Amino acid sequence: MENMEKMEKMEKMEKMEKMENMENMENVSIIKNYIAPLLLMIILPILLILLLKKYATASSKNIYPNTFSLGVLIVLLLWGYSSIKFFPKNFEGPTNLDGMTPKYQGNGFVFWAITTVITGIICFFIPTFPMKFTENFISIIITFAIFGFIFVFYLYIKDRNIYWDKDEDDKKGYSDVFRFYRGLSFHPTVGGVDVKQLTNCRFGMIGWQIIITIFAFFSYYNYGFNTAMAVSFILQSLYIAKFFFWETGYFNTLDITLDRAGYYICWGCIVFVPAFYTFASYYLANNPSKIPLGVGAIFLALGIAFIWLNYDVDAQKEAFKKDNGAMIWGKKAEYISDTSEAGGRKLLTSGWWGVSRHINYVFEIGLSACWCGVALKLPPLAYLAYIIILLVHRTFRDEEKCVKKYGELWKQYSQKVRYYMIPKIF
Repeated sequence: MENMEKMEKMEKMEKMEKMENMENMENVSIIKNYIAPLLLMIILPILLILLLKKYATASSKNIYPNTFSLGVLIVLLLWGYSSIKFFPKNFEGPTNLDGMTPKYQGNGFVFWAITTVITGIICFFIPTFPMKFTENFISIIITFAIFGFIFVFYLYIKDRNIYWDKDEDDKKGYSDVFRFYRGLSFHPTVGGVDVKQLTNCRFGMIGWQIIITIFAFFSYYNYGFNTAMAVSFILQSLYIAKFFFWETGYFNTLDITLDRAGYYICWGCIVFVPAFYTFASYYLANNPSKIPLGVGAIFLALGIAFIWLNYDVDAQKEAFKKDNGAMIWGKKAEYISDTSEAGGRKLLTSGWWGVSRHINYVFEIGLSACWCGVALKLPPLAYLAYIIILLVHRTFRDEEKCVKKYGELWKQYSQKVRYYMIPKIF
């Protein structure tokens, strides 16, 4: 009898545990499928506009889309599209999970240089342009936001019944809201160009450069030379220049190869990058900060050091890809390999990649601290707080992606290189 009672109790406990697990799965499903994406799609745009309005001058609080904001959108789209469409596609990215090998335009650095010079010339010879642009900046961002939503909706409608793992998504019960937010295809094309290169690089990143250049001229015309603005502008420009110099390498990153073209990436690059990544310059254009030249020089020197370190991390990885015997820090590269795979997969374990698994993110945070902190005021540090959260979160996302991609080899790498970002700390 006692045994029977014990058995019944155990069965009841098991049933309760199963029911709790099912409830947890349902809760997670609801959060992932509906609550989280809806909150991000509704609340984030509102917070962006409120932030920009709070630190705008009285003359730059126009919020309604107008012919000027629409013109800015059209020019940026056509300029970015032309830079890809009307040149030979001379770079192929890695073949993706869906079997597609994306093709890109490899003229990133030239595109960045020409765009920056043209923007500077326009601002120099038409002094009223930086004024009008800054006054209408919120209108421009709202115009971008509306277009971004329409563009992502178009991508979703276009591919919703034909993307490669639709059946798998159906089995997992992913909602339309989640799929819209995440995206469906890895490399959709529009008008013969890769959507990710268009939105990420030739709109979002180049838009960042154009906007901070305009803000720098606006600041100069209104307040004269400002050390904080100059340092912040130089550091951001160098970072963006490095990005375009290494644009073809960016196409090999996990963001491009494993993230899909949906609201998260496309709307983010069309709206969030121009609106928030430029926030330090936007704040300084509207709320100038006077700092000693010596303090500015310290921030500039530190920022340049972080840029070089970030570049060196990427350079070591690229050198190793080209030659497994490349010299890194005066010695032949050390690595672990998985010979069971066709051709063998290899992971670099020396140089910066032997210090921590995501050391590049540490240098990015340091650089952001320099171009935000040079104002010596709290509001610009909003971007720094964001980038810390983003990159720490991305570290865990990257880990998940790498486990899926490399399997046991990544586990070996994690045992050999123990720290995520900062040795002895994290």
